[in-house]
Parts: sequence; C-alpha cells; structure tokens
Amino acid sequence: MMAASDDTLDALNEVHGREKPDDIGIGEWIWGALQGDFNQERSAGQIGLDMVVSLFPIVDTVCDLRDVCANIRQYRRDPDNKVTLFFIATTAVGFFPEAGTVVKSALRLVWVYLKPVIKHADDILNVSRLVTAANRACDAALPKITDYLQHNRVLKWATDGKIPDMYRFLAKTIRDMSETLSPAKLGKLLDEKIGELKALLRKIRPIVPTTVRENIDDFMKLVDANRRGMGDAVKQFVQPVRAVLKVLAKRLDDQAWRVQVYRTNRGWIAPMSESGAARLINANPPKWAKKRPNRMKHPRLKLSEKKMKALMEENPGHPPLQEWLVKTFSRKEGGMRADKIKGPAKLYRIVDPSNEGAGIFWMTEEEFKALRNRDEWRERFAVKPDWNQNGWFVEYEIKDGESLAVWRGPAASQELAGTDRYLEGGGEQIVFFPENRDEMIQALARVDKATGKELMDQAGGLDRRVEFTDVTGEAVPTKLRARVVDPHIKGPISTGWGATDYTEQEAQTILLTVPATQ
Repeated sequence: MMAASDDTLDALNEVHGREKPDDIGIGEWIWGALQGDFNQERSAGQIGLDMVVSLFPIVDTVCDLRDVCANIRQYRRDPDNKVTLFFIATTAVGFFPEAGTVVKSALRLVWVYLKPVIKHADDILNVSRLVTAANRACDAALPKITDYLQHNRVLKWATDGKIPDMYRFLAKTIRDMSETLSPAKLGKLLDEKIGELKALLRKIRPIVPTTVRENIDDFMKLVDANRRGMGDAVKQFVQPVRAVLKVLAKRLDDQAWRVQVYRTNRGWIAPMSESGAARLINANPPKWAKKRPNRMKHPRLKLSEKKMKALMEENPGHPPLQEWLVKTFSRKEGGMRADKIKGPAKLYRIVDPSNEGAGIFWMTEEEFKALRNRDEWRERFAVKPDWNQNGWFVEYEIKDGESLAVWRGPAASQELAGTDRYLEGGGEQIVFFPENRDEMIQALARVDKATGKELMDQAGGLDRRVEFTDVTGEAVPTKLRARVVDPHIKGPISTGWGATDYTEQEAQTILLTVPATQ
C-alpha cells in the first residue's frame, strides 16, 4: 500500500515537517506520522499545513488515518463523553469517498474552529446553540478556506478538474453529503477507515524495531476493543452533524454569490438593514432624511376594498390593486389615477443587485432626466435605503403602436423607522407589472437557526436569499438578480451616482464619532 518510494518519502516528510533521518526506517517513519506528531489541539495553522500537503494522495491517507488514531485515543479516555463522540462523527464525515481532499480539508478547518465553542453536550443537542456555534466557526474558518482555495496547488487541481467556482463546488458537495448522511453510513465510514488503519499497521509491523512493534501491538488491541463501540456510539450524532454541514454549505454558497455580484456590480457593498440605516441616519442625518412633521407633506392614499374593486372594474387590464400598493401613492395632487401610456415612450427604474429590473415602480423619462443625484431620487420617490441601495437604472421601452396600462400619481411620504425623520415623496411614480419577471439566483436555502432545517419563504418555497452584512455590521438576507429577461427592458446601466449611500469607512466614522442618540 505504501512502498518506500520517493513520492511516499516526500509526502511523509511533508506530514512530519522535516526529512526522514537515515537511521529511521520507512515503517517507523509511518508510525511516527500516525502517532508521534499528532496533537489533539492542533491549531488552525497546523491544519492549514495539512490542507496543502494533503493534496498528495499519500498524505491525504496518512491524515485520515492519523485522525482515526486520535479518535481512538480520545474515545479510550472517555467513551461516554458526547462532545468527544460528536467530533469523532465529524471526522468520519471526511471519510465520504465523494468528499475528496479539497472538501475534506475545508471540513477539517471548520472542526478546528468549532471545538472551542462546543463545551457541553447541550451545545450539540440544542439545535439553536449548535447552529450559532457552527456560524461562529464558519466566520473564523472562511478566510482560511479562501486562502487555501487560492493556493497554486489547489488552483491547478481545480483547473485540471474544470471546476469554475470552488466555493460552489465545496458547497454542493457538502450539501449533498448532508443529504445522504445516515446513522448506518456514518458508522460504516468509520469502521472502514479503522479497517484501513489496521491493514496498514499489519504491513509495517514486520519492518519496525521491537519497541515500535510492541506499541503497534498494544494499539491494535485498543483498536479491536473499541472499534464496534465507537462505531455504534457516533450514529446518534447524524442530525447534529447534518445541521453543521448545512450551515457550512450555505455559508460557502453565499460566499460564491457574493464574489460574483461584487465582480459584476462594481462599487456595491451590500444591502442595508432597516436598523443599520436608522443608526446612521440618527447619527448623521443625510439631506434626504427630513425632520418628520406632525403632518407629512405627501400623506398616504387610503381606499376601501369597495373603492379598489370599483377602480379595477372601471379599468380592466390595469395592475390589480391591494392596500399596500395603494398606500405607496399620496392622496395629494389628485392621488392615484389610471392611465394608458402610448408608445413611443420610455420609463425608468433605479435598481441595485438585489432589486428586480422588472419591478413594479417606475418613473417617466422626464422625471428620470430631471434627477441630478441619488439624494434627489431618494427624497422625491421616497425610497428607503433598506429597500434599494441604487447605482444602476433600467429602461422600459414602449414601442410605437404599443400602449401600457398603468397607475400613476405622486409617491407618498415614507417614515424612516427608528428615527424622527422621513422621506418627502411627491415625485410621480408609475406602477405596472412587466410581463416577464427577472431570473433570480438559485442560492442554497437558508438554514433555520431553531431547527437546523431549510427555511421557507412567504410564498411557501425555499428561502434562497443570500446573507450579507451591511456597513454597520447588521445581517441582511436578500435575493439577488441573475439577469433581466423582459425584452422591453434595457440595462442595468450605471447611474453614475455611486452604488451605496455609505462606504464601510464612512459608516464606521459616523458611528464612532457621532453619538447614535443625537
């Protein structure tokens, strides 16, 4: 299995971190790789070395078997310790044949960062605490995984394997593993790897010194005594391990989409959370956030169900009316009215990567060309920062001979939650539903922190939002646009206004230098 070839020696030298001395045989050198060099509390740096050198097939095998040795020793000390058994189960996941070295290396690093935050059995059996711990481990591990994926050996491996996106490859593989994991499979994987360890020990036993042979014999007895019990014990941890794998897969998949959206939407940082926006507005109110008066300048329109039904009957072919939609119009200046816009004409819509180009709120060409900057747009059309960070626009063309049924009227004022400010509104908004919705990215489903299962969205489908952190450090899950497909729509095209209200540096400066309660 492991002949004393140059490749084998090179690989084992990498595991040890030094060359094999001339007075130590290959069998003893292998035994040292499996036993003497293993540190139960390996650092992220030591795991990082493993991740790179394990791209040699022989090193990958040694690392697997070294993990098994450590598990057996740990189990021997305390066979009833649930934390120990859980981490033995996590190690066994790396023995999936489909995992491969690169996936396995990423998993090893996550386990290293997970260990310090798993102190008691309750941290494993309480799903909410486990998912929180898994996210903390991922926070620490992801930068290291990114460094690993950029290593020249890994890049060559990905190129040779024609893998275009390593994050997505890791995410899919790990998610598939979580779906196929079962108690029987987990126990079988561990048992098979223990079998490989025994086979290797039997091979090197005849070529090692007597003292080493005695140690091997003692260890073999230990393996035989604990093999079945350890395999049976880890089966109870399938669900906790599966929850951690789902968290990791989602975090890797989100990273893939974030990298892609940053590459294709220069200058955009992240969506803005409502609470994050409120903190910045309170600390340093921008021009568009006016002090809220007792009566807002453009109060909301209110229509009864009877009135909305009558309007739709009078204007067949117009977009359906609902209370939330009606309230986006102001009752001032004639309120909302039905119209048909005849071509040739163009309508415009401001978007960021999280908005559909084929959304429902638009403006006329005249209104669009009159806007000089982001501040005017946000103020006149009462667009909150947590709704749209702006940066691009799309153009809807109504051709000669075509007409478009719309509702139009002044945009209502909008309160800025968590502040004493508001957006004035008053710009004429156009509402219609484009024929073809945008194609949105199909990210992995978000993980419910309470159950460890997939989250569902309001429509009853999987919640495929990508999780971002805004410039204030608040979490913001959001959908991302893949592409605009409606043939009437051109763009997105840069507005030239910048792609965000605040850079990260600006946000931190505001929050650090101006009291948030001002």
